[in-house]
Parts: sequence; structure tokens; C-alpha cells
Amino acid sequence: MDGFELNKIVGALLGSVLVVMLISFVADYVYYIEEPEVAGYSIDVPEVEVASEEVEEEMVSVLDLLATADVAAGESAVRRCASCHTFEEGGADGVGPHMWGVVNRAKGAVEGFNYSDAMMAVGAAGEVWGFEELDGFIANPRGYLEGTTMGFAGVRDVEDRADILAYLNSLQAEPIDLSTITATQ
Repeated sequence: MDGFELNKIVGALLGSVLVVMLISFVADYVYYIEEPEVAGYSIDVPEVEVASEEVEEEMVSVLDLLATADVAAGESAVRRCASCHTFEEGGADGVGPHMWGVVNRAKGAVEGFNYSDAMMAVGAAGEVWGFEELDGFIANPRGYLEGTTMGFAGVRDVEDRADILAYLNSLQAEPIDLSTITATQ
């Protein structure tokens, strides 16, 4: 191969690169899209005033609702928990510990269950699962105890939580009389 043929090959390659670059420049010019100042979309959400009844409803303590809580509704509500917890006496531990006798049980106290370090720390400090503590944990597990491994989002409705607590209270040899419990005690 002589120098002339080598020049033709190199020239063809450079010509091809120039044609591709030219097409790219033309395409950028034809299909130019101006970048937005802020990435994403802005959605205007009107501010909603909360009625005083709704604010008052949020202020109701779960302890005040325990006297009228429905154990059967609580049993129905914990069905979503049954994939991780058992509720019968002598029930095995699953992903979560068994719930029999949980009211007034020391936190992190089920023998043989692998609790998170956070739960073990509060248990070692002597904390127990009273109604207020169970309510806080059921409402928002990760907000109540940072570092917990419980992957449940929580139950937002205070009446549902009261029903669940009434059901959990019934899961022990001597349930507590719920009519004697109020938030003002």
C-alpha cells in the first residue's frame, strides 16, 4: 500500500467524523430545548384550614377511648400484623415477637427473640409496654423508637389504636379493667 491509498483512507475517516459532527450540530439547533431554572415540576397546593373539630379529634388521648374500645374490632385490625406476630397463648415468635401478655411486659423481654439494639437498650433501662407506650409504638414505630427494626408504617387512626390496645389487653391471664384508665390519671 502506498502513501496515496493511506491518505485516501485517513481522509475518508476524517470526512466521516466531520459529517457526523455536522449532523449533531444541526440536530442540536433544530431540536433545541431550553433548560428550566428549577428541575422538576412545581405543584401548587392550596392551604387548607383545619376545622376545629378535626384538631379536637387529634387531641383525644387513646387512654380516654380504651373504656369504650371494641375488642372484636381490635382483633380484626391486628390481622395485618399476623404475618409477623402471633397472638395466641404459647404462640411462636415470627419476624416479630409473640403478642400474648404484651401489656405491662418489659420491652425486649421475650426470651430467644432477636430484638434490635434500640429495643434491647430500652428494655435494659427497665421500660415496660404500658398502654401509652404501645400506643406510641403502634402509631409510628420508627418515630417512637429510633433504631427499631420493625418495618411497619403505623396505625394513624386513634380509635383503631384504642381497639388494638383493648384486644392486646385481652391477651393475658388477667386483663386490666379498661374502664378505670383515663389520660388524666
